[in-house]
Amino acid sequence: MPTWVALLRAVNLGSHNKVSMPKLRDALAAEGFTDVKTYVNSGNVVLDSSLRSAAKVGQAVHDVILDHFGVDTPVMMRTGRQLAKVLEWNPFPDAASDHPQLVAVLHLAGEPEAVAVETFLAGDYAPVRVAHRGEEVVVDWHERFGRPKVDRALKRLGVDATARNWRTLTALVEMTRQ
Repeated sequence: MPTWVALLRAVNLGSHNKVSMPKLRDALAAEGFTDVKTYVNSGNVVLDSSLRSAAKVGQAVHDVILDHFGVDTPVMMRTGRQLAKVLEWNPFPDAASDHPQLVAVLHLAGEPEAVAVETFLAGDYAPVRVAHRGEEVVVDWHERFGRPKVDRALKRLGVDATARNWRTLTALVEMTRQ
């Protein structure tokens, strides 16, 4: 049975989109998912499913969240192997080692149009660094400078995304190996 990681976008931000992680674990288990675990309170779920496609698992997780919590949020699905490949790729190893909380991986809902990626990568965000591969964008925020400019450019990619810092990504990969 495949192990999946569901990355929920914009849950538990202040008083918005409240989803209790213990209740979510229970709801997902009641719907047939197994070995359901969550990591921190920001919408990271590791689970096993007999469903074989990311689209089907993501839709099922989305529907559980909508039905049980009334929250309609995008769910980005990855396998542990896919996340491990992002760790291996690591376009900014110095930053990931020095300040993992400031290196963000944006998990995209799909691959953006090539022209949008070219425009995004051509931007001048210094001292912030950006890299793209497939359905992931990695941003080294370099002490949080340049965030508004990069955020506006990311929106122009035209796909939903949810960000996790390098520390969280590393933890999620470890959870999929257990």
